[in-house]
Amino acid sequence: MTYLARRSRLVWLVCAAATIAVAPAQTPATYTETVLHNFPPDSPKGAYPYSGVIRDEAGNLYGTTTYGGIYAAGAVYKVGPDGHETVLYSFTGGADGNAPYGDLVRDSAGNLYGTTFGGGNLTPDSCMYEGTWEYGGCGVIFKLDPAGQETVLYTFTGGVDGALPTVGLIRDAAGNLYGTTQAGGPANAGVVFKVTPSGQETVLHGFTGGADGGVPLAGLIADSAGNLYGTTRCGGSGTLLYCNGSGAGVVFRVDPAGNETVLYNFTGGADGAFPQAPVIRDSAGNLYGTTNGGGTGLQGVVFKLDPAGQETVLHDFVGGTDGKYPVAGLIRDGAGNLYGTTSAGGGPNLCDWGSAISCGVVFEIDPAGQETILYAFTGGSTGGGPQAGLILDSTGNLYGTAAYAGAGNNGVVFKLNPSGQQSILYGFPTGTDGAEPKTGVVFDSSGNLFGTTSQGGTYGFGTVYKLDPSGHEKVLYSFTGGADGEYPTSGVILDPAGNLYGTADGGEPTYDGIVFKVDPSGQETVLYTFTGGADGGEPWGGLARDEAGNLYGTTILGGTADVGVVFKVTPSGQETVMHTFTGTPDGFEPQGGVVLDSAGNLYGTTAFGGTANQGMIFKLDPAGQETVLYNFTGGADGGVPYQGITRDSAGNIYGATWGGGINPYQGNAYSGCGVVYKLDTSGNQTVLHTFTCGPGGGNPVSGVVVDSAGNIYGTTPAGGDARAIYGKGVVYKVDPSGNETVLFTFLGDNEGGVPYGGLVRDAAGNLYGTTVVGGEQAGGVIFKLAPQ
Repeated sequence: MTYLARRSRLVWLVCAAATIAVAPAQTPATYTETVLHNFPPDSPKGAYPYSGVIRDEAGNLYGTTTYGGIYAAGAVYKVGPDGHETVLYSFTGGADGNAPYGDLVRDSAGNLYGTTFGGGNLTPDSCMYEGTWEYGGCGVIFKLDPAGQETVLYTFTGGVDGALPTVGLIRDAAGNLYGTTQAGGPANAGVVFKVTPSGQETVLHGFTGGADGGVPLAGLIADSAGNLYGTTRCGGSGTLLYCNGSGAGVVFRVDPAGNETVLYNFTGGADGAFPQAPVIRDSAGNLYGTTNGGGTGLQGVVFKLDPAGQETVLHDFVGGTDGKYPVAGLIRDGAGNLYGTTSAGGGPNLCDWGSAISCGVVFEIDPAGQETILYAFTGGSTGGGPQAGLILDSTGNLYGTAAYAGAGNNGVVFKLNPSGQQSILYGFPTGTDGAEPKTGVVFDSSGNLFGTTSQGGTYGFGTVYKLDPSGHEKVLYSFTGGADGEYPTSGVILDPAGNLYGTADGGEPTYDGIVFKVDPSGQETVLYTFTGGADGGEPWGGLARDEAGNLYGTTILGGTADVGVVFKVTPSGQETVMHTFTGTPDGFEPQGGVVLDSAGNLYGTTAFGGTANQGMIFKLDPAGQETVLYNFTGGADGGVPYQGITRDSAGNIYGATWGGGINPYQGNAYSGCGVVYKLDTSGNQTVLHTFTCGPGGGNPVSGVVVDSAGNIYGTTPAGGDARAIYGKGVVYKVDPSGNETVLFTFLGDNEGGVPYGGLVRDAAGNLYGTTVVGGEQAGGVIFKLAPQ
């Protein structure tokens, strides 16, 4: 599974097995939260520069990052000729915007102008696109003065005015700004717009998604007569149907009166398909650009379009060393040579995004159509996956960005001299003490807490940390992203000697996950590396440990049917597959790990499969014989139990499900907001509480802890206070009669928000956990809830 696929799935699928011992009952009326530690943002200097750079007369470069900054909502940065970076502005993700993807434009006074994909209008359902709600609004157009003061010039509403701009702007002599949005407009297929210096927007053309094109992902250029030129990824009359059955994209012109002319319809064949980059124009009126697909090898093309609408393919990418999948536009020198980038292809080095493909190239194409590879990215410190175009200085140096990799794994700004020698001008760093803790914590007898962060650390691949009772955090280990693993999304367990055990993604050479041990001095040992074959792959859940030191867990992939296994790893690192899931009858994708009883039986859940394909609870005896204890229906009894279970001394099982229940919720793919349940030793299930996604929370993704009186405690990452978009989650208690009490409601502010991980509870009734976002530094918190 690739890096980007992992990260998108982890939005809802991360969970941690609840293997916490039963604690004495406490039934206080209220709880008070204390933030024990504030994690900094993963990338306070910015991360993932999807945009290119612009250059001023002093040689300073300016650009945006889509992620990172103080609030993890993107940043505007400046890199001086000496390589020193200054963050000019960090977006908060609110009214000021969220996630800038496009290039900047700069006026003679030094003001910068750009767009953000989200933010602005915080009404929850104001910006639906392809079935999802995006980033707290529909995007903004902003101005940033030389002092770093931001002014929002226009906020998109998601109506006929457009929504979700991913491109930069162009500016005319009167200060008017022009651009495109990929959504909104009369048919929700995007618009071409103009915004005056006072912030007045005019829609020049609203795409229908039909013959006129649709979903413009590229910016515009203008000629001296005020005509605008651009591309759309969808629509047109091409024979290759895309975007709900409508064409493979067009090249268009919009005149000053708003009349659109389609200059070329891509067929999706050898001529290319799905252009998502702007075009450039020479003095004779020829247009040049790229397509992301099509061509004889379906890897994209570089094309020329003459004033008569005749297209010539200048280069057809074959996906080898010449590169593939260009997503950025071109620049052209005085001799007619074209320069650009591809997001993939180029060499043997594999980059862990897209489809674990090679890392992209910088290319030159001469007027005869001969391609020369100027530089092939390796995905290491040199960066990889460039998503933006280049700029050229008077001495022939090229400047650009690579969105990924680099020393901090957050992308780079680079320079390429005429000899093809690359210099890294700036590598975006990561927060060294970790960020985004997506699991709960464990504590030792001295009151120290231990856990993992899914991001941050010295190398940007996550950490194992310790927090002492005074609130001092120590990073015990920073994952490097190599053979030692990356992005741990499960918690750790602790043995009597103080060793910590857990699982992580990555692990060379197949990157299918590892089982690791970290000793008290911070020395990591990889106990087992999964191959993704019969032995399993992608261990997302936590571990259980027996008295002999054997570790037990689950993987969501691998096995004979590639739907997951239950495994055992001995102290010497010998792995045994105890059970291979086959699919629907016995379940698949066990994401929550297992718990172990005194007889050596293992208990756990699968997120899917079972008789209704809504997941099930299973038992595995020491011989590996599986018994299905309960099949979820996805109805009132719950469905899709991503999380593990807790078992009491009588053998009753307690847990929660992400979906199901009797309160349908439009925000997830399954009916309902989840339930809290009990399963007795006879296999009878009782729903103790049904979530509504309202003030009581919704869609729990972590396990529960149970006290000796039968009270159940847990977290939800959604629901809670309506002042936070879709809610930022709650900590809840459900008594044996099924009455829920919300112990704490997160707002995503300094107290944290979105608790993915479960809880631990001490003898005094204090609850400890983590949040993914919020805190004073916006990188999540470790919290304590004390009974009052």
